[in-house]
Amino acid sequence: MKFFKQERGFTLAEMIVSVGLVSMLLLVTIQISLTVASIHRQSRIYLDINSSAINAFSRFSRDIRRATSVDVINSTLGASDGKLVLNLKQSDGSYNTQTFLLSSSTVQSFYNDVYAGNLTPLTTDISNLTFRRFLNGSTTAIRVEMTVAPNASSTISALNFYGTYVLRGSYTQ
Repeated sequence: MKFFKQERGFTLAEMIVSVGLVSMLLLVTIQISLTVASIHRQSRIYLDINSSAINAFSRFSRDIRRATSVDVINSTLGASDGKLVLNLKQSDGSYNTQTFLLSSSTVQSFYNDVYAGNLTPLTTDISNLTFRRFLNGSTTAIRVEMTVAPNASSTISALNFYGTYVLRGSYTQ
């Protein structure tokens, strides 16, 4: 007479196969997680680069279009470490200046020679900021070229951005 029912456990071969399958699933899960984290990091870098360019070019667009003329003497045109000095006519007839320049890998803004802040964040490096002036009769246009790169080591290379803006005040004088 048996009082206890004897239960069988797993065999050694069954345990090895199940541990192997679980290990493979864990390895695949870890690899997918690492890949997703890497893609997220690269997406964040691209977002920082594009955001830097959008912010800077929005400001360039607004101020260049408002300007009546370019101070050619104080501007550095056609150079990769460019400087652009704009003359802005006020409603009372006086002039103010708006200056953009490349300094320490950031685009800086000055209003009447007073530092107004950086247009690009410290998370990106600007290696090229070139301003070119084009004249067509009484109209003046400025072409802006900017190269933006991540400042951290990355597999992402620098991206170039371009924009051309007409000084609206140049043809109303």
